[in-house]
Amino acid sequence: MNYKTLLVDDHAIVLDGLQSLLSEDQDFEVIAKVNSGNFALAHIRSTSLSLMITDYSMPDMNGLELVRQAKSMAPDLKIIVLSMHEDGQVVQDLLLAGIDGYVLKKYTHQELLQAVRVVKQGGQYWSPEINKILIRGISKAEEGPNLTDREIEVLKLLMQELTSKEIAGKLFISERTVETHRKNLLRKTNSSGTVGLVKYAYANKLV
Repeated sequence: MNYKTLLVDDHAIVLDGLQSLLSEDQDFEVIAKVNSGNFALAHIRSTSLSLMITDYSMPDMNGLELVRQAKSMAPDLKIIVLSMHEDGQVVQDLLLAGIDGYVLKKYTHQELLQAVRVVKQGGQYWSPEINKILIRGISKAEEGPNLTDREIEVLKLLMQELTSKEIAGKLFISERTVETHRKNLLRKTNSSGTVGLVKYAYANKLV
């Protein structure tokens, strides 16, 4: 059975090159080539597709927005992103959004066929530099922000919506000390407020 594929890029020459490349593998059938995220979503909405290969940068939306909307419409759709970006945050956001591969454009012809074959088999594929970024990100996450036992206590009480005065009473410390712990928590977890702290606590299974 042919793997029905949608190509998304705002440069016609890139689309033609991708189609030519995929024609080397008879398992893949290019259903459409489109030059914008909105056109891509229209095809996803109306056509049963197996794979979308998309550029990250487009005139009407970025790749992250497209991936999120595409996955909400077709959760089983496999997605490979092509990009010049090696930004760690971009990669992490796309990974969380559910992409199956990330290929740097400088490697497109060398790696794309390998990437689509790996993804077709249910795997994931990342260009070498991207793989290093992901490994660094995992290592950093495992290290964590090194919260103290007291900071974790304060965090758990903040999640119960207690005031600084109430927390101070429970822990037998001053309100000023509670506020210091709270500021340290915000700084260490890169949070802007209590909502961010709550998300951090759940993400790191502190509750």
